[in-house]
Amino acid sequence: MELSIGVCDGDVSRVALVGILDLVAVGQIETRLMAATVAHGRHTIVDLSGLTFIASLGMGILVTAYKGLKRKGAKLVLLNPQADVEAALVAARLAAILPIARGEAEALQYLTAD
Repeated sequence: MELSIGVCDGDVSRVALVGILDLVAVGQIETRLMAATVAHGRHTIVDLSGLTFIASLGMGILVTAYKGLKRKGAKLVLLNPQADVEAALVAARLAAILPIARGEAEALQYLTAD
């Protein structure tokens, strides 16, 4: 599991998850993910285009980040999940909570909308 952290612009953080987000990977990245998202309290794009599998615990840390950011008045949007990952999110009914964008412009539009 690979986690890369960056900034789209001054007000938006960008996190990319690559690989398999299973039980082992959650333990490896959870602290870093929360530090890169919730701790900063900035709107966040989570790029899932390189994520090939997500377990329920992986979904859980995304929801935790979403809730933590919401408490700070910031938003989180998922970017370009692969078909299997998106199907898992939809099956878990998380697509209704965690917005999914097909492109970075769409993600930024969601983050800046009131």
